[in-house]
Amino acid sequence: MKKSLQPIDETTLDRDLQRSTMFKLAGHFHSLATGASQVPLQPLDSHLRSEIQDPEVLEYHDRLIAGAGPLFSHFLASVPYILEELARVGVAMTRLAQANSSDADQTFSLFEVDAFDGSNGRALTGHSHGLIRTFTSSPNLANQIAFERHADPALSLFFPQSVFKVTPALLQTPDFDQFSEGFDFIYEMAAFQFYTCDRAGQISHIKQFLKPGGLVFFLEKLNHPNPDEYLRREQIKDEEFKTRYFSEEEIRWKRQQMLEQMQNGQVTFEELVSALSARFKSVHLIWSSSNFCEFVASDDPEQLAQFLDLIGGVVQPAKFCFEAARLGSVVSSLSGDKELANG
Repeated sequence: MKKSLQPIDETTLDRDLQRSTMFKLAGHFHSLATGASQVPLQPLDSHLRSEIQDPEVLEYHDRLIAGAGPLFSHFLASVPYILEELARVGVAMTRLAQANSSDADQTFSLFEVDAFDGSNGRALTGHSHGLIRTFTSSPNLANQIAFERHADPALSLFFPQSVFKVTPALLQTPDFDQFSEGFDFIYEMAAFQFYTCDRAGQISHIKQFLKPGGLVFFLEKLNHPNPDEYLRREQIKDEEFKTRYFSEEEIRWKRQQMLEQMQNGQVTFEELVSALSARFKSVHLIWSSSNFCEFVASDDPEQLAQFLDLIGGVVQPAKFCFEAARLGSVVSSLSGDKELANG
């Protein structure tokens, strides 16, 4: 693993974290994570089950739902078809690890960046039968309750602080030293937007934990240069998906109370692609839904190509995929100095 980019000034970091939306909304996230508010009106389940042809994706889907804590359940009910997408990606990661396993004792690792209660990581360890071990950060202490209720501590670990408190030194400590060499996979699950728009610094921070040839995933809610288009995509999400799980009053409240805060840290498609392209040799858009996009990036084009060969088809109605024309390689020619790739 690379050494830390620069010494961390804990006082400055703590001050900046306290000013972030992640911490300003801490009370709301606590309420969601304890199931005190905005609980889905009906149990989560894909209404597109009949379109999922791969039995392993179905198994992952069921496992993910069974172990989901309150906040993660809220997330699955809020982002159209992310449930089906996480199952698709989780199965592909498992198959990639299986294909690259050289001996019976080899294991792989995933770092989930501020990923709620680690529901997806725990589903991945279970689905892969322990082949992939996971480490989840989250600054919301209530998430740790759900994590510990379901997690196998031999396979999944939880760090109850922000991703920006994760350092190479932390991963050398006895509690976390099984990840001292870094991670084969990293997944940022719509976390950066709750801090700042500084994707360059945020991406560089997590890249230092990625093993050579590793894959890093970015699921982000993106801003749009056209405010009317942003709102149109929001309207489709709210009216044609979220009404399955939330009342109109709950949807209206969240739109009024939260979106302004959340949007402060969102970046545009072009801004994110530029930041990713400056730091990785290969960047692919693999999924889009309403204002959300999911990218996978790596400095090993062959490893990324192998993953893409293993991933099955997207399961979602086409009308939710607003970036269909951009699916595939999205490396930006305006990415700036490529020497930043080591930053």
